[in-house]
Amino acid sequence: MGFLYPGALVFFALIPALVLAYLAKERPARVTVSSVLAFRALRGFRRERFGGWPRLDWMFFAEVFILSLAVLAMAGPFIWKKTAPLAVVIDNSAAMQALTPAGKSRFEVAREKLDAALSAEDGGSEISVYVTAPQPRRVAPPFNTLTEARIALSRIKPTDAPNDQTTLENFLGNLASEARVAKVIFAGAKALAAPVPARIHPIEVGDAVANAAIGSFSLRREALGAEALHASLSIANFSPDTRTLELVVTGDGKQIAHAREAIGARETATLEFPAIPPARIYEAKLAPDDALALDNVAYATAGSVKNVSILFVSPTPADAAGLNSIPGVEVTARTPDAYSPGDLGTFDLAIFEFAAPKEIPGVNTMLVMPPPGDPVFGLTVTPTAKVQIAGWRTTDTLTDSVNFRLLSLRGGEYFGTHPWMSQVVGGDGGAIVLKGERGAHRFVATGFNPFPYLGRRNLPMSVLTLNAISYLAGLGASSNGYRTGQPWLVPAGVERVILPSGSAVAADPGTLFTAVSEQGVYELVGPGGAKTPRAVNLADLTESDLSSSAPLKVEAANSGSAAAPLMEKSSLGDYILAVIIALTALEALIVYRRRRIAEAAAP
Repeated sequence: MGFLYPGALVFFALIPALVLAYLAKERPARVTVSSVLAFRALRGFRRERFGGWPRLDWMFFAEVFILSLAVLAMAGPFIWKKTAPLAVVIDNSAAMQALTPAGKSRFEVAREKLDAALSAEDGGSEISVYVTAPQPRRVAPPFNTLTEARIALSRIKPTDAPNDQTTLENFLGNLASEARVAKVIFAGAKALAAPVPARIHPIEVGDAVANAAIGSFSLRREALGAEALHASLSIANFSPDTRTLELVVTGDGKQIAHAREAIGARETATLEFPAIPPARIYEAKLAPDDALALDNVAYATAGSVKNVSILFVSPTPADAAGLNSIPGVEVTARTPDAYSPGDLGTFDLAIFEFAAPKEIPGVNTMLVMPPPGDPVFGLTVTPTAKVQIAGWRTTDTLTDSVNFRLLSLRGGEYFGTHPWMSQVVGGDGGAIVLKGERGAHRFVATGFNPFPYLGRRNLPMSVLTLNAISYLAGLGASSNGYRTGQPWLVPAGVERVILPSGSAVAADPGTLFTAVSEQGVYELVGPGGAKTPRAVNLADLTESDLSSSAPLKVEAANSGSAAAPLMEKSSLGDYILAVIIALTALEALIVYRRRRIAEAAAP
């Protein structure tokens, strides 16, 4: 036994003060009264005198005992006892939702086996319960009874997020090395590679199961001006036999695409849908059903295809008006006097009409009839009253689908030979269209003015303009999408996020949103209730491979032997406090009853 705060024992000096209190006792005194009745009415005058032998009764010893217990409680008494803290880790990743041949999910089997393992443990040990996904964490403070631990396990559900294998390996290794943990019981889908640390007792529930999965669902815009999007889906067959898989894509609840593909054993295929109609939310479903339903569904939203933001710098900013009619394009017009290089930080590309920047822009840029004598790009410019097209590259991105024979050009300028920009379209007096790359950025220069954008009213020129903007914007790349378990920054103006389950979570713009453990469509709610959908998918074929997976390699600093029972301090303060309360209540009850009896006996 010991004391956490032995200095508090000095308060035992209060006991003599209690004895002094009992020295003040009643002394009898003569009182002359005119009537006995008056004496009884007054109950006599009481005078207390100090001195003499104290009259110590049972209350004195009770109060001394209570005071002594209070001093002991302040000193923090404790005793040493043996303990073997237990850590229970259950894998709650997406793969644990897979059904076993017995019809139960892996997670249900793991929970049953953990419950049986806990029944064999000593109920006096401290028990901590952990989950593994999206990141390993303890679900609650340590439990002192098996019943509490079982209740905590019964409330855990598997998530739609995968495990991070490296993080999980490090977590188990650190847990097995911790001095305060005597034993770790881990139940999961993956086996532990030998040698297994002595403190870890694995329970494997990941029986091999055939499975097919959607690996990714991405959208992209192939060219500006077209509302239809290009959809790309990867599907995999994790089984020992060739399987025929059927994929159905719906947009806002209506079927818009369908494919049927025979995929070999353990092969992955990519299905392309070049032109799917516009919709707010897309859903892809894979058939037939299999062991893991989660990866047979994937979502995408048209909002994931990023719009192209353009800064249009021109002495005649009205020429930019027609660009706003192009789907996927956002234009901001500005005069050269109002332009500064810092403005480019929020735009994808810049267009300079009849103007040139004073330094090479930090974004992809289009120069339209730049003025002569430009010192930044070093373009040699020769003005002409009539631009005549003599030839063009037939396989270039800028000239794709452009009918140059129908292209009517007014006055403009020819370019001379340039050191790092090459000719794409040429005329009798030199180059008319140049393109090149400098400092990881793309540049296009035209000796004629394609603006304002007129759409179908000047189709050849419009196609050339769209080709140039598409080339500068880098269109054709797929959107990255969002994955379960991976936080993302809350966009500006978003006040709350509605989860696929329907519950709403408050959001703070500019901070990480971490409640992404569900697969589905999240609604980002802004001012006025405006909603923007965002698709979050499992999109992890490694997690979907239920037939073979790499074992966990766990290394622990104390892996050589199991931990011996630990000695820990067990406080006696709570017990002492309970005794103090009980004695105080008992004393008060006895005094109260005696007083009532005395009052009842008085004449």
